Amino acid sequence: MNEPATLIILAGGRSSRMGVPKHALHSDGRSVLELLHERLGERFVETLVIGARISGLPAGCRSLPDRDPRRGPLGGIATGLDAASTDLALILACDMPDVAPQLARLVLHEARGVDVAIPVVHGYDEPLCAAYRKTCIPAARRLMKEERLAVRGLYDLVTVRRIPEVALRCVDPDLESFVNLNTPRQIEVRQRRLAPAASGHTRCAEKMAADIDATPPGSCTA
Repeated sequence: MNEPATLIILAGGRSSRMGVPKHALHSDGRSVLELLHERLGERFVETLVIGARISGLPAGCRSLPDRDPRRGPLGGIATGLDAASTDLALILACDMPDVAPQLARLVLHEARGVDVAIPVVHGYDEPLCAAYRKTCIPAARRLMKEERLAVRGLYDLVTVRRIPEVALRCVDPDLESFVNLNTPRQIEVRQRRLAPAASGHTRCAEKMAADIDATPPGSCTA
């Protein structure tokens, strides 16, 4: 990861299916915030957590209240980008504790020359595991003013590069980075799933991570 970037974790939302705030969830003995910061934090200039009443904040993270709490993830993205000390940021939902460092590196690499880089999984954009630049702020504010709160509306107003699934699978073969924890049952499933990666998967991920910085954006292949 050559360009300095900020890690922004969105910790808003009511979490009605889980029954407790998602940022306070624990898996493998640690909160999801701790898991994400431990896994990714050292690769970023700073880690910002966007949301109100954040408890158990890991050391080295800074929390900020969402300036637009009724505007959903779009408001959180705008708040985080505005507060970031870098132009580029990786935006993550706080219920995705298994984002792979190699995948984060790939997404940031693909943001070179565009405003947004979005992974595409099973044919769908993943807006809350994507790279955004500060150039997105005016468009996000415009959408919120017009009460158009879907994050995908932003993509019509800025330059976007979509990252195909074949490229994602080379750094994260089972796409575990995109697994959300929405219910207590999903936490149980995650606990059973945790195991060392197969050696072939590990070799592929390591090779891809080493090649990313030397690969032109948009040309990553499996």
